Amino acid sequence: MLARSLQMPATMHHQLHRHEDWDDEPTNPFEQLQTARILLAEDDPALRAMMAARLRQDGCEVAEAHTGDEALDLIATIESGEAPLADLDLVIIDVRMPGLSGLEVIRLLRSWNWSIPVLFVTAYPDPELAAEISELDARLLAKPFGLSRLSNAALEAIRRRMS
Repeated sequence: MLARSLQMPATMHHQLHRHEDWDDEPTNPFEQLQTARILLAEDDPALRAMMAARLRQDGCEVAEAHTGDEALDLIATIESGEAPLADLDLVIIDVRMPGLSGLEVIRLLRSWNWSIPVLFVTAYPDPELAAEISELDARLLAKPFGLSRLSNAALEAIRRRMS
């Protein structure tokens, strides 16, 4: 790889190494997130790990799930007091996942009058989806997003609950 990068033009080399475009803001901890307890449900393991690492860096406790079914099970365990997390302040959940989708999980929870803030993430945003998410009293974060945007969206969702 090094030999090839030394031979390619500088502009091409820059295009291959654009990871700095992913997030250009400093990683200062978000004060209000330092005690937040978050369930993160994302089926892409690399993205889930990156998101969880950022939220933990912000001071959050993070429980992870890789499917909608696992998220629902984990929420039930938390609600029953059998999980390490005492309660949840926020759920961040992918719209499309194997098994139950994020939408199906939150629809079910809302039908049980469950009011925890929800932040949906999706690579396929459209006006119809945005309307459905709004009806569920949730927020939407479109992929790809910078990790600072994730922190800001999480903070905004938690603040919205407190107001």
